[in-house]
Amino acid sequence: MIRILCRLIGSAFCFIGIIGMLTPIPFGLIFFVIGLLFLIPTTPSVTRAVRGARARSNMFDRAMHAATRAAPAPYRRVLRRTEIGGFDW
Repeated sequence: MIRILCRLIGSAFCFIGIIGMLTPIPFGLIFFVIGLLFLIPTTPSVTRAVRGARARSNMFDRAMHAATRAAPAPYRRVLRRTEIGGFDW
């Protein structure tokens, strides 16, 4: 039940983040990263997709790296799962 709830919350935050990236004030990236923090631990396919997106897009990889460095320790561990060449912890 908790896993389903995390997936729903994460999907909603990612959707809001995508819509927010289209606005002039780029708050969408913050919501998108929060959504990924909910989705990465609960959905292995999202982890693989984010890892693939980081491999394809240098700009996305830099943004995720900056978010990882700024995040508190528990969240940093979650985001490091998606690093290119990283190991699942």
